[in-house]
Amino acid sequence: MSKKGTNIYKRKDGRWEARYIKSVESDGSKKYGSVYGHSYREARDKQLYFMHNLHLSVQQTHITLTELTREWLSSIVFSVKKSTYQKYESLIRNHIEQVPIGQMQVRFITSKTINDFAVKRLDKLSVKTVNDILVIMSLALSYAEEIYNIIKPKIRYLKTPTKETRVLSISEQQQLETYLLQDMDICKFGVLLALYTGIRVGELCALQWSDMKATEIVISKTLHRIKDRTGTILETTEPKTKSSNRIIPIPTFFIPIVEQFRSYGSVLKLSNGNIVEPRLMQHKFEKYIKECGLPKTNFHALRHTFATRCVESGFDIKSLSEILGHTDVRTTLNKYVHSSYEQKQKNMELLRPASNL
Repeated sequence: MSKKGTNIYKRKDGRWEARYIKSVESDGSKKYGSVYGHSYREARDKQLYFMHNLHLSVQQTHITLTELTREWLSSIVFSVKKSTYQKYESLIRNHIEQVPIGQMQVRFITSKTINDFAVKRLDKLSVKTVNDILVIMSLALSYAEEIYNIIKPKIRYLKTPTKETRVLSISEQQQLETYLLQDMDICKFGVLLALYTGIRVGELCALQWSDMKATEIVISKTLHRIKDRTGTILETTEPKTKSSNRIIPIPTFFIPIVEQFRSYGSVLKLSNGNIVEPRLMQHKFEKYIKECGLPKTNFHALRHTFATRCVESGFDIKSLSEILGHTDVRTTLNKYVHSSYEQKQKNMELLRPASNL
């Protein structure tokens, strides 16, 4: 059956079926009822009638925000990555269950309630963390609107301060490369590999030598550390998006460096046999940046630097977008294409006077 709208399906016999909750048992399980119509609107009208007239109306729904977010989280356990689920669970446990709004009945929560909560939490949390909590509330409240017919209040996200994206200038890149090529080890090799392929740190740390072909790299997984109730664990999963599964050609000049380090197993492996995880790779990079005398820079700046050098070299945006693993070319243009001062200066020299100046 094809689905259209909220719990409304078109049956094979041509009729529309709309489902609604008849009752919720003491153990939290739900019993559903169905109504039918010859059109989508007819089925929807019948569904709304039963939703408004059964005991699950707004006035009789007493679920709290904590109960709602937990119920919503259980409903998505098989549809999100484990790392995403753990992040949501941690935010609910630490920042919704432990504060007064978590004990409020959902039907009494308003836009002002949520806004006051967000502003107050800024005393202890960053804007990003507060907005992450608001995202969970929004998703859970949408679930409440669908399942319990509780009208969702409007949520206003906090304005995130704009951060200037760090891109290494050509001279800074030359300075970094000179440093990395001296007494080069596997971690320095990893930094160079990221600089000339634009791969993410998790993708880099997940690489096996079997993924490093003679002239190309196959990206099919990512490595990250996730939290659970007992601490943290390393987990290898599929990449960030479907488009992140990709093949990246290795620049010809870089192939000899790849072959210099070719081995078996993980690409980034320490002498003691342990793999280099993203957090360690980032710490190593910060150390390299400091030792070669460059301003503080995070590892992700390598990806932005790669994209910028590609544009300066004349890459077409479609190819660059696929190499970076973006779903939409606009992401590449809006987030990863930066114009250096040198490039601006070069472009300005293209101007010609309209008259003899």
